Amino acid sequence: MSIKIYLPFDYFYLKSPINLYGQVHINDDNVIVYYVMEGFEFESSDNAMDQGSTQMRFLGAILNADSYADQNQHHNFDMRLCFTYSSVKDNISLIYIGITPERLKHIKLILFEKSIMRNLFVAAEPENKLPLEEPKSRECDFLELFRLAQPPVDIPTKNNGAKRSILNLLNIIASLPITLFQCIADSAIVNSVMVHTTVYKHFKEWQLTYAKGSRTTNIVLDRVMGMIFMVILFSLATKPGDFLIQISHAIIGHLYSLLKVLEGSPIGLKLNIHLNNFFLDCFKYHIELWSTFLDFIEPLVRQVYLAIGVFGCLGLTFQIALLADLISVIGLHSHCFYIYTKVLYNVERKGLSVLWQVVRGNRYNILKGIFKLFVLLGRTEAHNYMNRQLYLATIFFSAILFLFPTTLVYYIVFAALKALTSACLSIFEFFRRKFLDLPIEGCLKWLIKGCSEIDCLKIIDVSLPREEFLMNKQNKINVSVYKIET
Repeated sequence: MSIKIYLPFDYFYLKSPINLYGQVHINDDNVIVYYVMEGFEFESSDNAMDQGSTQMRFLGAILNADSYADQNQHHNFDMRLCFTYSSVKDNISLIYIGITPERLKHIKLILFEKSIMRNLFVAAEPENKLPLEEPKSRECDFLELFRLAQPPVDIPTKNNGAKRSILNLLNIIASLPITLFQCIADSAIVNSVMVHTTVYKHFKEWQLTYAKGSRTTNIVLDRVMGMIFMVILFSLATKPGDFLIQISHAIIGHLYSLLKVLEGSPIGLKLNIHLNNFFLDCFKYHIELWSTFLDFIEPLVRQVYLAIGVFGCLGLTFQIALLADLISVIGLHSHCFYIYTKVLYNVERKGLSVLWQVVRGNRYNILKGIFKLFVLLGRTEAHNYMNRQLYLATIFFSAILFLFPTTLVYYIVFAALKALTSACLSIFEFFRRKFLDLPIEGCLKWLIKGCSEIDCLKIIDVSLPREEFLMNKQNKINVSVYKIET
């Protein structure tokens, strides 16, 4: 068992008698921790018990060592700690401690600045935590110091009750958009379609972040920025619906230009004329269908901007999620082109691999093979093929070999287009996720109050001109003095 005493730095060099108030905790590892948080003018009466705040208890006092009467005060009152000051020493000395284990040989006196501990940045604990769970503040002395150093909560009055009612009303109004969205998203008909969208996935992530209760500032800032963007969108954009139609037709025009480049001999490549014309006809027909579909849903597309603006009531990240879904819909035809070319590329690549073994006079044996360095080797074996088998294999191999470069060119082009679209969506996803995870509250507190994180705190040894010790039953107990700094 050991003892730790946390004492404000100013009290360590105090030259006047005061009463000390704080808390006492016994940790799971049998460490007795005294937290001295407040000090009031010394009173040698029972009134000393009632001077502290509601969450603090009377711990002891700092007395004058030169006065014999003050020296015996800890015997008359229920003191757990007692320090003395004198004109000989600059600092106070520990002369009495209420709980003293038999084998105690060392006491740690740790000094701290109230301003540092009060402004310590600590993530908030979830509100839905079970009451049987042990608070995190009890697991770490610094967290408990942070909790005790906070200013006391004002006693509820009529004015405070009115303010609280107004705040509750504003909270209900602020949570109304997300509640309405949740009711719409949870309906069976809408949920079957919406579950595959980025907006729905972001809504679930937002709910988890909100349930943790550690990123309230992020959520508020997200809501404010979303409303600002909504106001800008509705006030500055005269015809926002035309902008989406123009973007859609611009993308279609660029795809036509891309197919026109592939029509000849792009960058000097000699493509198969018939296969190239087949690809061009298929893709152009697909683009025409998509253009016709956009013209058909043009009135609906013009209202998408209205949905993006209204989503500002939910937050900027919801607007980004809806924009990501909109980009996925606009680039659906390019995604289809990538799927078509990818399937043809994989079929031709696999066909060349299989026919190459036939041309070489080998075959694939699934029952044969050995593992070497986690790779299966030796599954091919020699085989006598018939002449007509070799003839057909050679014809198919030659045909696929000459068609493969054309397919490869289309696959590379549309794979690059797919990669650009995926990169754009990844940037949006990264921003909307990191926006809710960034420690914005900690940064703001650090800029305004100079807050520090708990990992930045360090304990240094305080050198004193004389060694401190406590005499208990003619036993000398060493007292080491430390200080918490950033």
